[in-house]
Amino acid sequence: MLDHIFNASTSRRTAIGCLALPVALTTLARSTMAQAPDTSVLDDTSFHIRTFARLGSTLETGKTGYVLYKGKAFAVDGIGAQLPIYGIEGLAAIKLDIQSDGTVRFLFSEAAIYTDLASGEPLETWKNPYSEEVVPVWHQRNGPVNFAMSSKPSNKVGAFETVEAKPAGFRLPWIIDGDMAMYAQDTTSNRPNPIKPDKHPQYSVGETLYISEHTQYSVKTADLFDKTQPTLNFFAALQSLKPWHPWMKMGRRPGRVFTRMISKKAVGLQDLTKPVQAYVEKNLAQYVVAPATWTGEYIDAYRLYKEYLERS
Repeated sequence: MLDHIFNASTSRRTAIGCLALPVALTTLARSTMAQAPDTSVLDDTSFHIRTFARLGSTLETGKTGYVLYKGKAFAVDGIGAQLPIYGIEGLAAIKLDIQSDGTVRFLFSEAAIYTDLASGEPLETWKNPYSEEVVPVWHQRNGPVNFAMSSKPSNKVGAFETVEAKPAGFRLPWIIDGDMAMYAQDTTSNRPNPIKPDKHPQYSVGETLYISEHTQYSVKTADLFDKTQPTLNFFAALQSLKPWHPWMKMGRRPGRVFTRMISKKAVGLQDLTKPVQAYVEKNLAQYVVAPATWTGEYIDAYRLYKEYLERS
């Protein structure tokens, strides 16, 4: 009898389990389908432009997005070892102006402070490791910087161009890996140097500025494809290779500045370290406020330093 009861009970449990299995599989399938992102949007240029906008700022009308970055710079002369020359910490303020045709206008300003490698304090002077001359530091500032991105085929991002030109339009080369999404992008800029070597030989690297910037971004896959989120949190690694800064007084000496940084979304000035925040508030506060209106101007640090030289 006990065997009969046990077998009957087992049979009932087995039957119930068999009946429940299709329900469980159906529920799992529905859940999986609900979670699967619509990756077809990766073929849409407007998706990439709006994603780029969400990374830097917010789609909310009239609001400003902030990006924080921090790292270290090295002097690279192609002969000796790379020399660590300063720390860097900066904040970018970006506002968006979205047009009726989907074009996104970026209104951008930023301040970046060169810091002592040991203390993190803003530098007042800097000793040239090659000439041993001590020079005053002119901290980086850009703005107002205005540039627009539209669905027209282009590989331009402001004054830069992406290395991988895409005839179909601007693309961020996203790699989807489970719950994380990543992309890496390389951009270059070869543009006239406003600081002319004949007028300012100590401060000019030549007639042309050769710059490259390299970025690697990581975001949550769900956030990337969530159209209801106006902004997009990220963690990023940034690298750049730029000419000597004018204030270094390197002239045409062979070499460049290599900078590597980490970056993320910020709330505002309060995300800077205390010494850097205090310096920015006192000296460069206007550069951590996004431009209020579109002017079409692209005023970078080189143009601002030229104006500084002409006033001096």
